[in-house]
Amino acid sequence: MEEANKFINGDEVISINDKENNVLINHHTYKAEEFLSRLGKHIDRNKKEIWIDKGVPCKMLSPNQQWQKGKIKICLQFIPDRPESMLDDIRQENQ
Repeated sequence: MEEANKFINGDEVISINDKENNVLINHHTYKAEEFLSRLGKHIDRNKKEIWIDKGVPCKMLSPNQQWQKGKIKICLQFIPDRPESMLDDIRQENQ
């Protein structure tokens, strides 16, 4: 059973070993809360709560759609790797 994508709220621990793609924090293991806090430092203090917590009122236009009113906010999303099934292993062995 595949896990769904998960929006990260701050309590999770993140480890990014690829130094080239690690941003804002020099070490590779940290809490999501620390990352969001560092990101917030690059946003005007008055706008941080809106952009990270509440969302900024906006309109969005998607292809072949009408304008839609809503909010946009900055968040982290975890997308788990899809584990290979046993059937995939059997198929590879039979090739």
